[in-house]
Amino acid sequence: MEWLRLTLALGLPATLGLSLAAIWIPAARRRACLVAGYGLVMTLVLWPLVLRLCAALGAGPGFHLPLVFALLLIVGLQIRLWRSAPVTPAPGERKPPLFAAGWLPRALCLLLLALLSLRLFSLAQEVLWRPVYPWDATMHWATKARVWFELQDFVPFVSNEEWLRRGGEGVFTDHHPGYPVTVPLWQYWVSTALGRWDPALINLPWLLCYLGLGLAFMGQAREAGASRVESLVFTTFLLTLPLLNTHVALAGYADLFLGACYGLALMSLHAASRGGQRWQWVLVFLFACACPLIKNEGFFWMLTLLPGCWVAWRRDATSVLLAILGVAAAVPLVLWLFPADVSVAGHSLNSLDLAYRPGSLEGIFTSLLVLDNWHLTFWYFCLLLVLAIWRRPGVLQAAGPVTAALAAAGILFLCLFAVTEYAVGAVRQTAVGRITLQLVPGFLFLLLLLHLQLHRDETA
Repeated sequence: MEWLRLTLALGLPATLGLSLAAIWIPAARRRACLVAGYGLVMTLVLWPLVLRLCAALGAGPGFHLPLVFALLLIVGLQIRLWRSAPVTPAPGERKPPLFAAGWLPRALCLLLLALLSLRLFSLAQEVLWRPVYPWDATMHWATKARVWFELQDFVPFVSNEEWLRRGGEGVFTDHHPGYPVTVPLWQYWVSTALGRWDPALINLPWLLCYLGLGLAFMGQAREAGASRVESLVFTTFLLTLPLLNTHVALAGYADLFLGACYGLALMSLHAASRGGQRWQWVLVFLFACACPLIKNEGFFWMLTLLPGCWVAWRRDATSVLLAILGVAAAVPLVLWLFPADVSVAGHSLNSLDLAYRPGSLEGIFTSLLVLDNWHLTFWYFCLLLVLAIWRRPGVLQAAGPVTAALAAAGILFLCLFAVTEYAVGAVRQTAVGRITLQLVPGFLFLLLLLHLQLHRDETA
């Protein structure tokens, strides 16, 4: 009975997300992969909103009412899908074979799929057997979920000062009481389904995020023009990153969720900028808005998509450079002119204590280029960048929107760890890797785009 309730608790929200994705994603060459990937990640953001809606309507915590609500939504969405036109290939378009032609590409595809399946199985074992990992996961994520589950009430979390002022009456506090509640709501929901607090099974949503990220990446890679082998190679590259796998195995942190949402928004931005797929703009908007619902810094990553949208509108190489230079000039200007006592996304300039921290840049480059967190991702980027400049400087135009957005994110990343109090996270290697994880899925997609463009230039 417990596993039946757990299956319903994960299956119905996932079905809701997949149904919405099926409506928003029309006939596309890789529709199944895109619907599965975007639908699963959409589920992780959508379902906590459903729980909050039920609570706002006075239903309060519980297991059955959200499921009934989800079931009604699913039935309505399925009726709309059945009434819509069936998804069929465009006239004259021949459906490609399941695997690439030739025995060697076919064998390589099968090998990579087997390795990814084995990796997913081993990570599933880690999630099922290992309790929630301490530190951040037990300081300001699972704390809220445990309190809500034990009290069966969404009691507020307030600052330490407010908690002391009230004497703890009706309120709770933790290390970050103002963080978004998307992740804790998932942990609360799984516990409510089980009817008990299980420090291992509450982390099952991290497996959904891992699977959804991989499927969405593969689907968008194919939409970008990658072959099956190329898309599987880069997907394997992404899904075997050491630190990404660590965040699944030691589940409980929100960085993987934020990295998935930001990465999916970037991939949709690239597809939308190429024209002919206006529905991708809907996905850009949805997953951009999802970023602040996961972590406070998601608000700033959402803003970095604006230069990418501007480049997508201009559609020329000069706009990429202008966007990067504009952001590089705007960030110091904002830090200088913005009111120091105004809080944005939980931070103010007073609290950041702006000043250059010696040793921070060394810590950043050590994390990116020396420690075994990202395979050889950033070394590969250096190689591709040199090749792009040497062989064809205009190659970056093909990935202009993604380049502009990630350049803006990189500038904010350097400011965060070089001139704020968070530099200690780079010097001591305690936070720089986690923040990098939020950008790496989108960054790997940029590497794929550069690889594809250089390969086309060579074959041409």
